[in-house]
Parts: sequence; C-alpha cells; structure tokens
Amino acid sequence: MFIKPKHIIVTGAAGFIGSYLSIRLIRAGYEVTGIDDLSRGKQINLREIESHPNFKLIQADVGNMEVLSSIDADTLVHLASGKIPRYDSGLQVLQENDRVSNAIVQYCMKNFIRLLFASTSDVYGKNPNLPFTESSDLMIGSPENKRWAYALSKLHTEFLISAAGRSSGLPYQIMRFFGCYGPNMAEGWWGGPQSVFIQQALKNEAFTIHGDGAQTRSYIFIDDLVNAVFRLVEDVELDSGIWNICAEPLSEISVIDLAKEIQAIVHPDESLNIEWIPYETFGKYEDVMRRVGSAEKAKKHLNWEAKVDLREGLKRTIEWMKQRDNGAEPA
Repeated sequence: MFIKPKHIIVTGAAGFIGSYLSIRLIRAGYEVTGIDDLSRGKQINLREIESHPNFKLIQADVGNMEVLSSIDADTLVHLASGKIPRYDSGLQVLQENDRVSNAIVQYCMKNFIRLLFASTSDVYGKNPNLPFTESSDLMIGSPENKRWAYALSKLHTEFLISAAGRSSGLPYQIMRFFGCYGPNMAEGWWGGPQSVFIQQALKNEAFTIHGDGAQTRSYIFIDDLVNAVFRLVEDVELDSGIWNICAEPLSEISVIDLAKEIQAIVHPDESLNIEWIPYETFGKYEDVMRRVGSAEKAKKHLNWEAKVDLREGLKRTIEWMKQRDNGAEPA
C-alpha cells in the first residue's frame, strides 16, 4: 500500500491552479517543491508561502530530468501544460506536452512516485452523449483541425500513464478538469471566456464571442477544484483511475448566457454589446457545442462536490479583478 505523502512536487506551481494547490498543501503541513519556468505562471501568486520553510520554488523547465532527479519526493502533481491553439498551428502544444509528460512519467516510474495528472474535459471531444462520465468514449476530430492538438496531447499522456501503471505498477490518478475560474486566473483566452468577458465588461468593451455563442460549458470555481485535487492527494488507498472534476450538469450554461451573467453583475442597467468572431478567424477550427460532465464518481468515492455556484464565483472573481485593475493588493 502506498504511504501517506510527505513531500509533493507541483509542476506549474506558480500558475493559477498550481499556486492555489501549493498553498493548500503547505497549510496542511506538507513539504512542497514547485517547478515552474515562469513563462505563464507568476511568482507573486505564491507570495503567501514563498518564505515558508516547507516550500521551495525551482525556476526551471518542468521536463528537465536533472531537475526532477534532484528532488526526493513521494508524490507529483503534474499541472504544467500548453493550451488549446486558437491562434497558432498547435505544433508547440503537441511537442511540448509530449516532451514534458514523457519526462514526468519516466521520473515517476523510476522512483515509484505517485503521479496525479491534470488532464482535460476536452478529451471527450465530439461525443454527443451527455453528461460525460469517466467511462464515456473519447471522440477526437480530424488531425487537419488544429483545435484537437491540445486534447490529443492530453489523451496521449493519459494513455502513457495508464500503460505505465500496467507495466510497472505506477500509482496514478488522472484528473479531467472542466472550465476552472476564479481570482488569480490568467488574463485573456489563456484564462478562458470568464477572464476575457470580465475584462471586457470592466473596460466597457464589446464582448467578443466566437461562433454564435450557443456552445455550452460547465464551469468550476477554483476553491472547489483544488479541494478535489487535495482529496486525491491525501487518499492513498484509492485504486488508480480517472476522475471528472466538474460542477453538476445543471450548471451547464451557454457562452452568450455567461456573457449576459457577467454583464448583469458589472453593468446591471446596460444592454449587452457583442462583437461576433467567426471561427474562420482562427483558420481551420472546430468547437465543441456542449461539454458537460458528471461528478458522481468523485461524489461517491471522495465525498466531494462543487459548492460554489456560478454567480457567486463570478462575483468573487469580478471583485478580485477590480482590485487588481485599480492597483490594490487583491485579497
């Protein structure tokens, strides 16, 4: 049986999710080593724990085997990743996610380190059967469409980890995240539509909506997502497996309704102004029209479910962004 973790590596530790998780782990008494090249993450996200004796941040390529091999840990949470390519070819996402994931899996296999991997709901692809469960079929589109590069890179890592588990007994958990948002999230499309729409609302700019806005998603607040990851870190008796980390299916909302919700919070007495962006703007691109997951497995086996509803989460995020944009120190 795998022992209770003591020293945990978090890749992408200065990023949005990585910083929240690192702080949560330190508060719980764990020793944490974060690895981040700071190309996307921000060291200020870790200001609460940067001087803590149980925390160390290494600024380095997370796929550097020499760096990994210098750390004596028992658990690794792999969060660092490229994103869905809207404005580039997808080549870098495929190459980098593959290179880094191969190094991470090799390191964990060699040292028998329990691995928790942040995958994505995007791997369900075009499966029309909702809500997605962990056993749902994964239906990826054509390689001629760059949109699927990110999903495929994550799916490759899922298969790599699962194969490592079968061949070497590597203990692992694969976590499929659905639309996380909240204070400290990245700016622009790297942070998702909530980030873009809130910034546009605060600046009184038109909301840029891709396609017709009818595509739906379910979103999860950062505190809820980190609570789920934390429980997976702590529960070492779980069999290796796959987990949806998502809000309930009833939280499904269209992109245009998300924009309306944000507008109603920021400018309740003003009408919505939209700039429609055709998908053709991105070249050959294909969107998923509905993405909704079931968290029944996590509810049953982790005693976990998302608690923060979308409107409350948006209010907290908007208030944080207002403070940040006004030059105040966000809470």
